[in-house]
Amino acid sequence: HPILQEFTVRFLPLLLLPVSIWAQAELRPPATPLITHDPYFSVWSMADNLTSEDTKHWTETPQPLGGLIRVDGKAFRFMGADPEEVPVMKQVSLTVTPTRTIYDFEAAGVSLRLTFLTPAFAADLDVLSRPVTYVIWSVKQAAGTPRMVDVFLDATSQMAVNSFDQKVNWSRIRSGGVSALRAGSAVQEVLARSGDNLRIDWGHFYLALPPASGAELAVGTSAMQMQFA
Repeated sequence: HPILQEFTVRFLPLLLLPVSIWAQAELRPPATPLITHDPYFSVWSMADNLTSEDTKHWTETPQPLGGLIRVDGKAFRFMGADPEEVPVMKQVSLTVTPTRTIYDFEAAGVSLRLTFLTPAFAADLDVLSRPVTYVIWSVKQAAGTPRMVDVFLDATSQMAVNSFDQKVNWSRIRSGGVSALRAGSAVQEVLARSGDNLRIDWGHFYLALPPASGAELAVGTSAMQMQFA
């Protein structure tokens, strides 16, 4: 239809203009995805800086992840609000892609890159269906004297329950060279709850290490953070 064709040609540039402007703007998400698999297993940072407050479920229920780095014996905090007495690393950038959230930090002559990778590939349904997020960090030092660096990552058993008053059982497992700590609700009521304000409380949360990683797994209280620092 001649009238329809004329309208289409004139209207198309108006559609492209705001898209072009949006693509050039820096992305500042209202909340940053860290572990995102389904509405019940979904952990976010709701602050501009990863050290400003504890990580949370999307319902704003705390599900703390913590991260410390020790450079030549001096500790810095790069994730989580505690321990407050440990100085924070400077967060210099944040990048969010469809499968990765990448933070960059600097302190004491080293740069730390922290990556949360969730391989949600629509073309591979087997991989897409796995509730697995990889936490990857890399450290680079500025030119000069070599530095000794240690990294500490912790996750609480709140990852495995709906509310804080639920009893949790934990165990240590090893399979195919992979070492892991496993935590889960003592009462496994599969699909027993419904609603929006819920966290996963059946199945188990695993904190795992790849083979020959050189890292160690330990279970303890929050005092372990200060012992590391």
